[in-house]
Amino acid sequence: MLIIFYNFFIILFYIPYIFLIFFRRFIKKEHEKKYKEKIFTSNFKRPEGFLFWFHVASIGEFKSILPVIDFYLKQNTKNNFLITTVTLSSFKELEKKYGSNNRVYHQFLPYDFKFLINDFFKNWRPNIVSFVDSEIWPNFILKIKEEKLPFILLNARITKKSFLRWNILGKLSNKIFESFSLCISSNKDTSDYLKILGAQNIKFFGNIKFCSVLENKTKETEQFKKISNKKIWCAVSTHAGEENFCGKVHNIIKKSEKQIVTIIIPRHIHRIEGIFSVLKDFGFNVQIKNENESIDSTADIVLVNYYGAVSKYLKYFKQIFVGKSMLKKFENTGGQNPIDAAKMGCHIYHGPYVYNFKEIYRYLDESKLSEEIKSPENLANKLIESFKLDLQSDSEKIKKLDIYSNEIFDNVINEYNKFIK
Repeated sequence: MLIIFYNFFIILFYIPYIFLIFFRRFIKKEHEKKYKEKIFTSNFKRPEGFLFWFHVASIGEFKSILPVIDFYLKQNTKNNFLITTVTLSSFKELEKKYGSNNRVYHQFLPYDFKFLINDFFKNWRPNIVSFVDSEIWPNFILKIKEEKLPFILLNARITKKSFLRWNILGKLSNKIFESFSLCISSNKDTSDYLKILGAQNIKFFGNIKFCSVLENKTKETEQFKKISNKKIWCAVSTHAGEENFCGKVHNIIKKSEKQIVTIIIPRHIHRIEGIFSVLKDFGFNVQIKNENESIDSTADIVLVNYYGAVSKYLKYFKQIFVGKSMLKKFENTGGQNPIDAAKMGCHIYHGPYVYNFKEIYRYLDESKLSEEIKSPENLANKLIESFKLDLQSDSEKIKKLDIYSNEIFDNVINEYNKFIK
């Protein structure tokens, strides 16, 4: 009965959804041509050979599956990949990675409407399906079950809030979650939730984001020369309110370290002007740094004003604070991915609110690759100590992390191989 109600609302909201997509295209939040794939039938030609279908929502989920895709691309030249995404940013990331690869295809995921779903399967006819993270679309899932395809929920993540929502739906939830051939969960809480919701074959090896491959682009070395003699720490993925925290940390450090530079890479650069105003109120000399500019040697604080910068800074600056973790408002939504920083040998500081990455941080904290801080004074004192000791990357800790990552990856591949003939 509930699925009937669900489809009633799917039909009811189809026309408003079309108008929404057209509006988003108008404001350039959808692809100027491919936006139609979300709302109308398409005419794709399926490639010959074995076809993996991965569905991801956005950039983070897309990056998490790259090692799996790259492995099977190399394993057999007859392996092809369809990757469906939701966001424009994830499509652009896919284009950068696989734009010239004629065995990797992209389509935006159609609206969860049976008519569009049937057209999708008519075009693609995948051999194996993977939904990544928390992507649950009932009509797609039931169609995949009807087609009797191997169906994997990869790096599954279910929060307590979403679990309670799904659990209320009773038999419908059971019908949806028992459709998966295999659920590889990203944390132990999710494994417990999946079992209650009716999933049958549940495995937990660790979060596959640990298996991510680092970008090796370091074009910014010249831009750092003017501050090479200074003490530097970097705050990445900061959210509103955390730049004020960074300003307090800088002020405390400056009492004992006159040659201190704080680099801030906000999660959303559209906030740059507001952040600039907050930090100017402290009396700092603040530089808004665009991509091809050098760092001003007189700047107290450098605000990085472009995307794609994080990995370049992580290579050169090893004392890193990861944001969305310090403020009480992040208690149930906090945390940003610290794995790249850990793999680059950075020492990571984070606040107490890391709900979305709590198992990852637990592992990193236990491995002494990261540590929790509770106040500006706490972080400032940790940084002052690290500057005195001139702490660098710990190769043994990085090696241990690589071994752990390889174990996760090998276990995931072993599970996939059970479904690939």
